[in-house]
Amino acid sequence: MPALSSTDKIRVVERMCSYIPHAVLQGIRLESIDGEELTLRLPYRDELVGNPETGAVHGGALTVLLDQTLGIAGICCDRVGASITPTLDLRIDHVGIGPPGMDILAAARVYKVTRKVLFIEGFAYCESRDKPIARATGSWVLMAGLDLSVLLDEDAAGAQP
Repeated sequence: MPALSSTDKIRVVERMCSYIPHAVLQGIRLESIDGEELTLRLPYRDELVGNPETGAVHGGALTVLLDQTLGIAGICCDRVGASITPTLDLRIDHVGIGPPGMDILAAARVYKVTRKVLFIEGFAYCESRDKPIARATGSWVLMAGLDLSVLLDEDAAGAQP
């Protein structure tokens, strides 16, 4: 599958964020694409708080953000392109707590591509990339036959992948 242009990566990622129901419900959206690295944003909302005493976002919301970010990162990998990649395995190490009231960002990139599996790593942070609140790694099934480049067609803008 051919590599996507920067503009096409943005279009496909934005559409994926708008199609996946749990991402829509949490308000997850594209922050940036830098080469092959994807960053998504989870806006802070009171209903996502898991500990009312500290204001910390629930671990489940953080898991959704990381799964979404790492899962979609394959679209930004020039060796992969616009393919559907279901989660095979995801490990998250919670290494800190995000300050209350702050959005959480998650960044990810593919570090190994095999014939059928993508290996992806990433992290979540609030204040600084140098102070992660969680690190994640996992594997995603490469389903090259299910091409998401259909999302680039203007007529497909309202269609589900």
